[in-house]
Amino acid sequence: MRTASVALDPTAHRPARSPAQRLLFALLGWIAVASAITFVVWLVSPWLIPPASNAAVEFTAHRFRMLPTASQGGTNWQDVSLPDTWAARGLPSKGVARYESTFLLKQAPASLQQQTWAVRVDRLSFQHRVWVNGQLIHAQLLDADPLGRPLAYLLQFPASLLQPGLNQLQVEVQHASMGGMSAPMIGATDELLPGHTMQAFLTQTLPLTINIVATAFACFLITIWRQRPSELDMGMLGLLCVVVSVRNCSYYIVDGPTLSQAMTGWLYLTAQVTATVLLGAFAMAIAGKRWPWFTKVLWAVQIGFPLLAGLAAQQGMLEAARAATYPLLLLLMLPTLALLLRLHKRFSKLAAIGMVLGIAVSLVAGVHDYLRLIGMVSVMHTYWLPMATPITLASYGLVLMNRFVEAGKSAEQLNIELEAKVQERTQALVAANAAKGHFLAAASHDLRQPVAAIGLLSGLLRDRLRDSTLHTMTLRLIDAVKAMENLLNGLLDLSRLEAGAIKPHWQVVDLHAMLARIGTHEQEMANGKGLQLRVHPTRAMAYSDPILLEQVVRNLIGNALRYTQQGGVLVGVRQRGAHLLIQVWDSGQGIAPEDQQRIFEDFVQLANPERNQAKGLGLGLAIVQRATRLLDSRILLQSRVGKGSCFSIEVPAARASVLGSPPDRTAASGPATSANDKPLSERHIILLDDDEVLRPALTEQLRAWGAHVSQVGSLEDLDELLQRVMLVDLLLTDHRLPDGTGLQAIEMARARHAGLGAVVITGDTGEAPMKALQACGAPVLHKPFPAEALLKALQQGLI
Repeated sequence: MRTASVALDPTAHRPARSPAQRLLFALLGWIAVASAITFVVWLVSPWLIPPASNAAVEFTAHRFRMLPTASQGGTNWQDVSLPDTWAARGLPSKGVARYESTFLLKQAPASLQQQTWAVRVDRLSFQHRVWVNGQLIHAQLLDADPLGRPLAYLLQFPASLLQPGLNQLQVEVQHASMGGMSAPMIGATDELLPGHTMQAFLTQTLPLTINIVATAFACFLITIWRQRPSELDMGMLGLLCVVVSVRNCSYYIVDGPTLSQAMTGWLYLTAQVTATVLLGAFAMAIAGKRWPWFTKVLWAVQIGFPLLAGLAAQQGMLEAARAATYPLLLLLMLPTLALLLRLHKRFSKLAAIGMVLGIAVSLVAGVHDYLRLIGMVSVMHTYWLPMATPITLASYGLVLMNRFVEAGKSAEQLNIELEAKVQERTQALVAANAAKGHFLAAASHDLRQPVAAIGLLSGLLRDRLRDSTLHTMTLRLIDAVKAMENLLNGLLDLSRLEAGAIKPHWQVVDLHAMLARIGTHEQEMANGKGLQLRVHPTRAMAYSDPILLEQVVRNLIGNALRYTQQGGVLVGVRQRGAHLLIQVWDSGQGIAPEDQQRIFEDFVQLANPERNQAKGLGLGLAIVQRATRLLDSRILLQSRVGKGSCFSIEVPAARASVLGSPPDRTAASGPATSANDKPLSERHIILLDDDEVLRPALTEQLRAWGAHVSQVGSLEDLDELLQRVMLVDLLLTDHRLPDGTGLQAIEMARARHAGLGAVVITGDTGEAPMKALQACGAPVLHKPFPAEALLKALQQGLI
């Protein structure tokens, strides 16, 4: 049987796209276009916001001086134009500086008392202090080290701080890099607030929100990877997106725990290195290529660069290390781009182009942010990567999710096809099992007829040739017939159990009486092998089917005696809460652990490779297992090789409410039989059987027991006979007749002789006949059967 495998590579088989697929690809295209437009608008939008300022304020001059720190000296005051970028004037990009701006208030302060004024600065380090006319209006200092990045601020102050004529605004800033400041705006809060809100949204809130969403999306991709390790590209993309998004979010969150400048710089560099390495690993995974040399380079970069940066930070050279590392990381992206250029072989051309362009946009954004880091672009520029990378990674994620969805659809289709094939095979197996059942039923019925006749005739020969020289040969014939009967009976039991024709009849079972009967029956076999068979007395009463339970225990005891060569077999009952354990211990050779399940299979005999029928047929334990399932019981096995085995049957204990008076354990078990050789003397028995071999054999056996026998072969003959005879003791009928069934025969006979005893013999194993026979109330004898079983059934029917 072929097995279906699901390939997640869409190029392996590209059927025509469905309308839903075309709609999905169109949606992805529109998302990509909208993302690109959003990114472009975001880049130019800060310059489209009007620099709102109160017409009553006019700035006259701006001055700047670098304040001395532990690592660098200060400078004198010098005039400067705003916005100001330190690196563009040849100054270090980090340090502490102060700006002083003079502005002319054209309107009298008294007319402004009813308004709240504010200072708006679009690029102001988050570590700053601000004064108006020498009065401190805002201070935010998080660390003694120069540590800060430009953000947008709107700082309010009361109009009472203003004075007629010239006023002074002083701003002190601390920068770890990208030193500078935009031009301040002073005016009424209501006039400055709209522009500041838009500026803060575009440069802070929007990138932060997008990166938070990207982090959640990345966690989803990582979850898929954890559930399906084969989705390595999704896992690498998710990890990459987490690293990049968390790093980007840190640009805009300044109120959390603060770290030293060296530690913060090292963490940013490590995050950048990790992102570049993960991007390379993702490129290899999504392109389906594994370059060993590139893998080694990525590992070396991931371990080496952060280690070298840590050493540089201890020497106070972290900024130089960062400046040298970023160009190398950009160079490392060239093999990544080469891998991504291969995507058209695995994805559609549009998707491949979009993903390559996304990486190109991120590469350009990375170059821009590097130039901004070293001060080669204006301080008015914001970071591009916080907006570019989430959009790029999200586009990759959408492509991968589309591939994943398509693979899921393919898997579902394959599952549907597989389920259809499984259903087809199941139906074929059901039909085969039904055919096998019909075959076994027909074959067993046809075989039982001659076997039953052979058994009865061989028994008659044995009785009549006791003093003949042929007696020994007759005994061998009987042994052969018994072996054949055992095989057919085993097959019959299995087929009846599998057909569900046997229904348990629950009642109280006297375990002592049952075990005593079995022990008496099996004692002859134990004596023949020189074994000791001990049945421990018990007062336990079980609630089960007595016939099925006795068959199970009889099989276990017989099996134990058969495979025990010395010692003996012990049978007993143990109480286990609401259940009883019927245990059969033997001192045999034991069963290896690997064989303890096999022994319950049909025709399995571990110690009988030559298939010697004297050692059994290998059906006993198979019947035991099926019967215990039918009884809702469990069969337990404990065994040690060379020591022996213990088989246990767990059965429910009878409740006190269903127990009657204690049984008389001294009474004889089983029906009484006549002590003479003519147990059916003076009995008139009608024998109804259409088989020309079995009917004469049965007649001879019945007459040997002293009965008067009338033979008929059909229901028509029976009706004619019943009209002529006046006295009948019992009807012995086959179930399958040429013009009806044994049940119809019983009904016909009892219509003329009310309460007439009846015994049914049958070779059928089908489910319907078995159920009908169980409900008839007459003893049922399954072919083949020994003469003793026939006599017992006849005596039961005569009662």
